[in-house]
Amino acid sequence: MVQSICFLQGGVRFPTGGIEAREPRQGPIRCDSGADGIVRMGEGRSASMRLFEDVVSQVDDPFFARALSLAEKARGATAPNPLVGCVIVRDGRIVGEGFHPRAGQPHAEIFALADAAENSRGADVYVTLEPCAHHGKTPPCADALIAAGVARVRIGMRDPNRDAAGGADRLIAAGVAVDFADDPAPFATLNAGWLKRIAVGLPRVTAKLGLSLDAHMSFAAGEPAAITGPSGAGVTRCLRAASDAVLVGAATVRADDPALTVRDADGHAAAHQPLRVVLARNSLPPLESRVFTDGASPTLVLAADSASHAALRELPPSIEVVRYFAADGLLGALKALAQSGIADVLVECGPRLLTALWGERLIDELVTVTAGGMAGSAAPPVFLGGAQRTGDTLVRDFVALEAGIVGDVSVTVWGPGPRVNDPTT
Repeated sequence: MVQSICFLQGGVRFPTGGIEAREPRQGPIRCDSGADGIVRMGEGRSASMRLFEDVVSQVDDPFFARALSLAEKARGATAPNPLVGCVIVRDGRIVGEGFHPRAGQPHAEIFALADAAENSRGADVYVTLEPCAHHGKTPPCADALIAAGVARVRIGMRDPNRDAAGGADRLIAAGVAVDFADDPAPFATLNAGWLKRIAVGLPRVTAKLGLSLDAHMSFAAGEPAAITGPSGAGVTRCLRAASDAVLVGAATVRADDPALTVRDADGHAAAHQPLRVVLARNSLPPLESRVFTDGASPTLVLAADSASHAALRELPPSIEVVRYFAADGLLGALKALAQSGIADVLVECGPRLLTALWGERLIDELVTVTAGGMAGSAAPPVFLGGAQRTGDTLVRDFVALEAGIVGDVSVTVWGPGPRVNDPTT
């Protein structure tokens, strides 16, 4: 058995995988925080499980692996930009490195070039994503590499963003040798949410459920409940730290008045906080709710066109409001969120929100945190929809990808797989 406690300080180390069906993964649970303030899942005695996929372990080249690990330092902080890491190598030794810390700041290549200084000339560059070739908030990275006199640029994957792509061609035209990693999959996994937002205009959705052994989230409808305790709260904070935004329904805010922040074991706030999103399909939660008043992190209200205009006007000026058409359902709400620049969103579900997300097939990854007690027969159900069955057999849309133990709770990560026992597939 693996025992681990999660301590949080700032950023996050682990990604949560891609949006495609995948084979179950194995490896050690890791959940600790190093001197650099990055959350890592701490290793236990067993190597039979891994909680949250580690793309770095999928790459054999040590320089690409280092670039990936650098990119991960900014997990949850770069929206609407991708995660990018870069190392500069000369005579087999890293002489410069950097990563993109957040939107509006220099890109990874610029930090790495500054770190390497004169050692950049004639060096090899390893970068997780194709250097940009456009003038955005910062100048083109391809031009900076050319000006620095690098000899070769090795790229993890091409940039699918039409506005920024073309850096490889610009480098080649300037006489710089360019090649790509043999397998782009780990580099795509690094930015699974960003890639999904570019491809289909939706954020990558991770839904989280805290459950009792008898699969309940609370003891009574509309009442707060600490089902999974401190260990479950630690897992939740890890997931929040890895996300651009944390979304809850208005009913959850009414019942629990959550802060939706990232804090360490002593209650100190992390330097970077995810955007807090309140989904208001009909009515708003109380205006004195913490997400509206504590100022701990920016808050956005994702309001359907059916929501009260008068109530929205009463929100504090600091609260951003984004509207969507109620007829478009959650798909429309998530599209509106993606248009705001959000690529990875953690949804802390109540029963109605979970049922709606599941019914519209909008969940990319589902994390269940289970505590070892019973909530009882009077507790409300988690899922409000009908059964998925063929005769007496359950139709399984999701497969278990990872599982492990954190403190005194179990954690399982589920993702889409081929529908099991479904005669239509």
